[in-house]
Amino acid sequence: MTDMQKNQTTCRILAVLLLASPWAAGTDNELPRFLPNNGNNVHPATGLLRSWPAGGPRELWRMKIGSGKSAVAVGGNRVYTLVETDKKQYAICLDASTGATIWKQLLVPKGNHHVVKGPVNGPLLDGDRLYVFPYDCENDDMWEPRCPCFCLRAADGTTIWSEQKRFNCSEGSTPLIVRGTLYVGGGGRENILAAVDKFTGKLLWKVAEDNDAGHKHVYVCGASLTYQEIGGVPQVIVPVFRNDVMGVHAQTGRVLWHWKLERATSSGMVPTPVAMGSRLFLSACQGGTGYSQCLEMKAEGDTIRPQLIYMDPKIQCNMYHTPSILDGAVFGFGAGREHDALQCTALEDGHLLWQQENDDWKSDRQLTVADGLMFAITKKQELVLLEAGRGGYKELGRVAPGIELGLPQQPMIAGGRLYLRGDDTLLCYQVGAD
Repeated sequence: MTDMQKNQTTCRILAVLLLASPWAAGTDNELPRFLPNNGNNVHPATGLLRSWPAGGPRELWRMKIGSGKSAVAVGGNRVYTLVETDKKQYAICLDASTGATIWKQLLVPKGNHHVVKGPVNGPLLDGDRLYVFPYDCENDDMWEPRCPCFCLRAADGTTIWSEQKRFNCSEGSTPLIVRGTLYVGGGGRENILAAVDKFTGKLLWKVAEDNDAGHKHVYVCGASLTYQEIGGVPQVIVPVFRNDVMGVHAQTGRVLWHWKLERATSSGMVPTPVAMGSRLFLSACQGGTGYSQCLEMKAEGDTIRPQLIYMDPKIQCNMYHTPSILDGAVFGFGAGREHDALQCTALEDGHLLWQQENDDWKSDRQLTVADGLMFAITKKQELVLLEAGRGGYKELGRVAPGIELGLPQQPMIAGGRLYLRGDDTLLCYQVGAD
């Protein structure tokens, strides 16, 4: 194949991937879920500032809201998240302009001290309803997560319905909504995926993990659920601790396929699988093991079969960051020659386009891509503005937020504002035009 033919083939692949992978929900001013339903960590923001002054972007507010790593959801001029204060877990609603608390609703009268202090699962905003999933476990056993599910009124935080027994949520795995159905990945072999009427909380069906996931405890990993359609077959992708990835028919609950990794990471998969057209991008890194894999989903009648396209043990082995894919380029973290590195790779074949390898970067960092820009967190807990392009590392600004980020949550952007969640503080920057 000539170089021209290779380029033409690459362009055709990218065209299919990009056309088939729109943002699942949200607009410039909204962030209903910290990741879109296809898992791709790219926000639909526009009009963002292309450079920052020496002191960084304008800070609008910072508030000590309580402990936790829960993401934010944004709708209108309101910000929603989960917190722990006084050993109790709450859902809270803040004014996006000032950070002032609008309401605070008690969810669980005990705290979470499993990996981090406070709730981890992100909220879902769907019209006038807010779905939240505070931490809980069975018999005080961290290996048996059984997080309750709440549907709240977004206006005032009052409960519409709640459930923990018929179905429950796992820790760190944010559910997703597709039209009228809420999909929840849970804890326990018989409760690995539940489809629920989002309005009433009625259980529609539930799926067991019917394969050996490599551990006596069975629950959905820290990775969130992903939605994908292949040849007219809709599927929910469910990563199971420690070593199983499942494809489940989104309408019937039929298990379509299982995928085992060559070697599982100690905590299972934490980055969310990213669906781009017919491809699925997986990555993880913990306990001395790391990998990235790209699968091609093949429709075969009314079922789907995954096929490995490429894999690598060092490139894009993200620990917590869910890969960001823009214009056929994958942005994330991996192992360099001497240090961990910020990396940009080609989605079509996995080859390294560029990497920035120095003391700034580590595989446990986070970044978000929006409007052709990258917002990345360094080991020194700085927020860096970069160009999100295939041509190389191009830094456009840097700021030290001055809050303890710990294991960082990804930056989140809506309405020209960037939200940065620390261990107990939420910070808001103006990163778009006023």
